[in-house]
Amino acid sequence: MYPFSETPTRNPVSTTADLSKPIDPQNPFDNLMENPAYRTDYRRILPEIVLPGYEIPLRPERGERKALRRCINIAGLGSLASCLLSQILYVICMFVILALMGVSFSAYFGGDTSGAVDYFENSSIAIGLNAIVFASLNVLIAWVGCRMMQTPIKSLFQTQKLTPVKAGRYVVTGISLQCVSGVIYTILSWLFSKTGVQLGDVDFSYTNSGKSTLMMILYACILAPVTEELLYRGFLMKTLSRVGTRFAIVISALMFGLMHGNISQMILAFVLGMYLGKIDVRHNSLLPSILVHMGVNSYATLFTLADAVASEQVRLLLSTFLGLMYYGLAIFGLILWFWKERKEPLPYPTQKQAFRSRLFWSSPVMLAAVVLEALLLIANEAAMMAQ
Repeated sequence: MYPFSETPTRNPVSTTADLSKPIDPQNPFDNLMENPAYRTDYRRILPEIVLPGYEIPLRPERGERKALRRCINIAGLGSLASCLLSQILYVICMFVILALMGVSFSAYFGGDTSGAVDYFENSSIAIGLNAIVFASLNVLIAWVGCRMMQTPIKSLFQTQKLTPVKAGRYVVTGISLQCVSGVIYTILSWLFSKTGVQLGDVDFSYTNSGKSTLMMILYACILAPVTEELLYRGFLMKTLSRVGTRFAIVISALMFGLMHGNISQMILAFVLGMYLGKIDVRHNSLLPSILVHMGVNSYATLFTLADAVASEQVRLLLSTFLGLMYYGLAIFGLILWFWKERKEPLPYPTQKQAFRSRLFWSSPVMLAAVVLEALLLIANEAAMMAQ
């Protein structure tokens, strides 16, 4: 299952080491299920692998442990910075804008009577500010992180064997996973309701004006897919892949899910993130995940826009058409999954990689990032339930 286990579910390599064969820096653990082109030269972690007759030990020794923990912690620091700075910067910018509109700090918390706060929250200003803050920070943190890890940005787009047909298949499969995630959330909501707890609903309604609608489309369909993929499947996953490809896919998907701040989107982001990571590694590029992310977000945006149509009859026709098309694509995507994707599972770790994956539990910055984002998700979900 997850790469934290000491023994992998399947070991795709021989347990007998060939000491006469030099270690491939791009595939140091001789894992036939990984794409060597995606891996980072392991000499950056363990320079000794170039020595004649050297064999990587089963358990990492001190120098290797230190280097791998540094990679995991830097990835955690990037996620932590994105989480904290985005919240802080948004609040600062919001109060600056409100101050320019004549709303003081005390007036905001004491109950604004001028209507400026309502205008801010229900106009294109709020969604525009959100888009600028989050997108800019995603790009900045990804760029700084890649510089720290000596990962050229252009290396994230060295696309291999990606055809339009494959890209279309990936988008359809992504929509299918979106549907599956919705079913999982529905079941989870039903189980919670049996205990008297009602999970909160996420509000995606930013269609109060033409400007806010346009801003929502720009952010959800273009800015978020590009910048989030650059941060999570780019910097985070590429950095964590030094430990192992499967480990990198799982942890980057986990952080991507927690970042969304609510259970509904977390389920989708985690499930979809696992798939996005797999196809990016397969093609050594962020392009597949960006296209799928755009496709999934665009279809969700279409549903939101359909609900905003003034005419009830037109709204019903649009919702029916989009719903039938959605479930049709979902069924087709499931067929594609069993026909194609099931035959190419996530790379299984070798036994040596499984031991190195356990360094996750002794990497304090990464653990702090996971705990903080999990706590913020719980707090945000509790706030939605209380509404």
